Amino acid sequence: MRLQHIVVAMVLLSTSALAEELKPFQKEAKIAFEKSIASALNDANTACGTRLKVKTNFDWYTKDWDGVGYEDACKEVFRVIAATCERPEHKKILAKKVTGVACQFTRNILSEIAQSGGMVGFAASESPNNETQPRNVSMWKGLVLYQMHKGDKTIADDTRAVLQDVLKAGSR
Repeated sequence: MRLQHIVVAMVLLSTSALAEELKPFQKEAKIAFEKSIASALNDANTACGTRLKVKTNFDWYTKDWDGVGYEDACKEVFRVIAATCERPEHKKILAKKVTGVACQFTRNILSEIAQSGGMVGFAASESPNNETQPRNVSMWKGLVLYQMHKGDKTIADDTRAVLQDVLKAGSR
C-alpha cells in the first residue's frame, strides 16, 4: 500500500510539471473533461460548503480512453461526496478533511509490457500471483484519489467506503 501512495505522489507531482506539454488531443480531452464534470463538482461544493480542487493527469491520457466514459466515472465520485454531505455532521467533517478529488488515468503496465514482448505466460488482466485488485478509490493528503480503470463498476461503493473511513477518523 505504501508503494502505491509513492507512485500516486509521483503521478500527481508530474502532472503539474507536465501540464504545459500536453499533446493537442490531450488538451482537447482535458477541456471536454472539465466541462463535463463542472456541474457535479459544483453540486459537491454546494452540498459540502467547499471549493474542491480537481487534479487529473492528462499526460497519461491516450486515445484508448475515447468513448470509455471516464468523465461519468469521475462524476460518480463527486455525486457520492455531495450525497454524504447531506447529513450536517458529515458535511462538517468532510469540509475539513477533503480538499479535492484526483481522477487519475492509469496504464495497464502488464499489458504494455506483454505487448512489447517483455513478458509471457499470463493474461494482461491477471497478476502473476493471482492477487485480487485493491479498491480504485483511496484518500491521500486530503484528496479523494480515484485511479481510473476501464470498466470500473464499484466507484460509488469504493468512494462511500473511503468517505466512511474519513468520517470515522474525523469523529474521534
